[in-house]
Amino acid sequence: MPAASATVKPAAEKTAPPRPTAPPAVATKETKKPDATDKANRAKTKSAVTAGHPFRIQDKEENYKSRLSKSVTQRLDAALSDMIGGTGEKVPGLAVIVFKDGKEVYRNMMGNRFLSPRNKNWNLPVTSDSFFRVASISKMFTATGYMQLVEQGKIDLDEDVSRYLGFTLRNPNYPNKAITSRMLLSHTSSIRDYPTPYVPFKSSVQSFFKTENCWTKSSVPGAYFSYSNLNFVLLATILERISGQRFDKYITKNVLKPLDCKGSFNLRDFSSSDLQKMGTIYRKTKGESGRYYAQIDDRPIELPDASRLASYRPGTNAGIFSPQGGLRITPESLSHLLQMMMNRGNYNGKQILKSDTVKLMETQVWKYDPARRNGDFENDSIESYGLALQYFSGTGATRPAPNRPDFHLIGHLGEAYGFIGGVMWQPGTKNGFLFLQNGFATPYKQNKGRYSKNFRWEENFMKAIIENVFPN
Repeated sequence: MPAASATVKPAAEKTAPPRPTAPPAVATKETKKPDATDKANRAKTKSAVTAGHPFRIQDKEENYKSRLSKSVTQRLDAALSDMIGGTGEKVPGLAVIVFKDGKEVYRNMMGNRFLSPRNKNWNLPVTSDSFFRVASISKMFTATGYMQLVEQGKIDLDEDVSRYLGFTLRNPNYPNKAITSRMLLSHTSSIRDYPTPYVPFKSSVQSFFKTENCWTKSSVPGAYFSYSNLNFVLLATILERISGQRFDKYITKNVLKPLDCKGSFNLRDFSSSDLQKMGTIYRKTKGESGRYYAQIDDRPIELPDASRLASYRPGTNAGIFSPQGGLRITPESLSHLLQMMMNRGNYNGKQILKSDTVKLMETQVWKYDPARRNGDFENDSIESYGLALQYFSGTGATRPAPNRPDFHLIGHLGEAYGFIGGVMWQPGTKNGFLFLQNGFATPYKQNKGRYSKNFRWEENFMKAIIENVFPN
C-alpha cells in the first residue's frame, strides 16, 4: 500500500546523505511539570542506549506521559523501546498516542527523527511536534475534505465523475460503465498504479487516464478491489474543480486548521523553524548489518520548485501535491484527526464532518470474498474497505492482535519509503491509537506478519498496545 509522491523521489541510490555543518540544538528543558499520576507512572529511562543507536524516552510532558498503571506503563514502554535501535530490524524512531474512553492515556516519543552521519550527538529526537511524511494516512485527510463537499451537495458519491472532471473518464475496456466517487474512495474503480502510482507534473489527469495501462482489463468498475494511489489523484483534482481552490490550500483551510493541526501537503508552507522539526524517513539499503540511509526529507530539505506552483492551474493535476501520501504532519496533530473520527466528526466542539458522514465512511463498501476472488488480496493485504478507511476484523487475516476475535479496528495504515504508521479506532467506541516509525531495515517481503497479513512492524505496535491497554 505504499503511496508514491509526485514531487519527492526516494534516495535509495545515495551512498551518504548530506552532512550538517554544525550541531543542531536540542531542547531538553521541561516546559510544564508533570502531575502526580505522571510522576508515579513514568519510566525513568531518559538516556537508555541501544548498540549502534542512542535514543531516549523524551523528558518533556508533551512528548511522554501515561495515565496507565505503573506495571502497564512499564510493559508498554519496554515493548516499544525494544523496537528502537540501529542494529538488525530495529528502527530509528517512533511515536505512539493512545486513547481510552475518549481520553488520552498514553503517549511516547522515542528515538530520533534525524540521524546525523557525522556525530551521533547531533541526532534530533522524535517529539510530539516533529513532522513526518505519513504516506497513505494522508488519504484520510484528503477524503475528509472531499466528504465536506459531498455534505454540501456539491458532489454526489454515485454520479459519474466525468461531470466534475470536465472530460469523460472511462475504463476503455468497459466504455459504458461510469466511474463514481464511491468507487474512487473505495479503490473499486478498476484503476491501477501503472505505469506510475502518480500523475507526472507535466501531464494532466485528462491525458494520463486516456492510456490503457492504468486500467484493469478483467474487472468491471465497482466489482473488484485493487488499491491504487491514482484514485486519490483524481479525487483531489475533482476537489479543486468543485471548490475552485488549489488542493493544498483547501485542505489547510477546511481540514487542518479546524482540527488545529500543524502540517501541510506543500513543503513551502513550512517556516524555517518548522523545517528544523522535520522527521527524515530512512531505510537500510545494504542489509540489517548496514547503516540507515535517508530516503525522504534529508538535510538539507529539498523544497518543490516554486515556478511549478506559480504556473499550476487548479483542476488539471492535483497529484503534484501527492494527495495520496504526501501530507507532512505531527503525531500530536494526527491525534486530533483520531479524536474527530472517534467523536463522529466533532473536534473540540467544532463539527468537521457530520456524524452520518463518518458512519458512512466507516461502512464497508467492499469485502473480500475468497469464493469470488473479488480483490487483489495477495498484494494489497486488505480484507475490507469503506470510504478511505480500512477495516481490520479480529477474526480475519488482518486481525490487529492474536487471540482477540473480539477486537476490531477501523482506520488507515501508511507504508512508504521506510515510513510505517497507522491511525485506528474501535468502531462504536472512543478507544483508539496511532503509531508511526520513520524507518525499517529489511524489505517488505522479509517482514511478513507472525499472526496476520499485516507487516510485522504493524503487528509489533498493535499487539503491544492492545494487549496492555485493552486486555480481555
